[in-house]
Amino acid sequence: MTAWEPTSGDSWGGRPVARCIADARARQRVVVTGKVVDALRSRWRGFAAQVYAIDDGTGRLSLVFGGVRSIPGMVEGVQCTVEGTALADERGIVLWNPFYRFEV
Repeated sequence: MTAWEPTSGDSWGGRPVARCIADARARQRVVVTGKVVDALRSRWRGFAAQVYAIDDGTGRLSLVFGGVRSIPGMVEGVQCTVEGTALADERGIVLWNPFYRFEV
């Protein structure tokens, strides 16, 4: 993976950036740091996917990575920063193939 720095501004594409899960809404850019609390192989909207849940203390959101069996290093308890545009489904707020960075 190449070096990536999360969006630091207050807006992205003219829309506000949510900095905590509790503030995240569908079609909004989300940049949050939290711990991975769950990992499972699943199907999402008909596609095979690896799904992770991340918790930042204000709530949980799902990270959906389509077409992969796992993300190396993405295990329960690891702290990471993720960025993507939020979608809403039966799981709540979802980031589909987000940018991610492990925090040490």
